Amino acid sequence: HDLTQIVHRVLSRAGAEVLTAAGPAGAERVLADHPKGIDLAITDLKLNDGSGVQVAEAVRASSPDALIMFMSGLPYFDAAVIDLGPDASVIAKPFRATELVDTVQTALIRAGRVAPEG
Repeated sequence: HDLTQIVHRVLSRAGAEVLTAAGPAGAERVLADHPKGIDLAITDLKLNDGSGVQVAEAVRASSPDALIMFMSGLPYFDAAVIDLGPDASVIAKPFRATELVDTVQTALIRAGRVAPEG
């Protein structure tokens, strides 16, 4: 399975509304179709047709308050996170489904987008 499909399935099952896009151009199309904005974007740092930083820039342009989460199997992602500010976070690949859900929930709770459970 493609990682995008896996992430979509895991987060959908956890109750999230999930939109998917292929690369920076796809992200711009999805964002244009959702003018109310998005809460969180997950992108791989390294993409076949661009970079996750480009996706993050597109997201920030249309949804300035969106959180950005990078997936990376690379050990040197810190610079990109620092450049994108405090709302960016990283999840290291490979990760378990539970780690993905926990990381997303933690980011949204920390930003005040969802109430903590319990």
